[in-house]
Amino acid sequence: MKKTSDKPAKKDRRLGKSKKEVIQGGITIMKQRKGFTLIELMIVIAIIIILAAIAIPNYLRMTERAKVSAIESDMKSIATASEAFNTDWTTYPDNNGGATDWEYLKGELNGDNGGATLPSDFTVGTPYYNVDTKTTVTGESAPICYMKADALKSLETKLGGATAAGTAIEYSVTSGSYTLTITTPISGKTYIFTMTSGGQITVSST
Repeated sequence: MKKTSDKPAKKDRRLGKSKKEVIQGGITIMKQRKGFTLIELMIVIAIIIILAAIAIPNYLRMTERAKVSAIESDMKSIATASEAFNTDWTTYPDNNGGATDWEYLKGELNGDNGGATLPSDFTVGTPYYNVDTKTTVTGESAPICYMKADALKSLETKLGGATAAGTAIEYSVTSGSYTLTITTPISGKTYIFTMTSGGQITVSST
């Protein structure tokens, strides 16, 4: 009686299927394996789910950190412009002691926008110091553009708009020092950015 021998699995290059040769009674029988078993598919799906569970939270955290960093960067640009304003006028934008807000701050820092027209969807308040009837302590005639409209608008765009739901931008001046506070939702959290004179920024979230 002839022995039956199993040969190692071979690759059928034409069909892309694994096959096994079984010799029985001198006759070679070709067995092909088609597809995956249910267990194999379940294992692959489980691995994909595990990888997704690791990758998605990391991606969301990276996105959250990127948004926070972008807002901080724009606030630092405002701080730089405010310090330049303070150098020229020996005061931060304070409306001569009157009421101040985000629109007023934009007006003082923007000046005449360097002579360029403001974007149609962007507004600024009326400045008190930085107007064409006044001059700085160094004798330079106003208005002076400390920050272009596009740069100021960049911050509002990142917040989804200055009046977007859950978003608030508050600016005030007390005893010669200013405070700029931004409240905005990011990745399901409420972030509060607070910047004081000199560009010191603190960030908290709830």
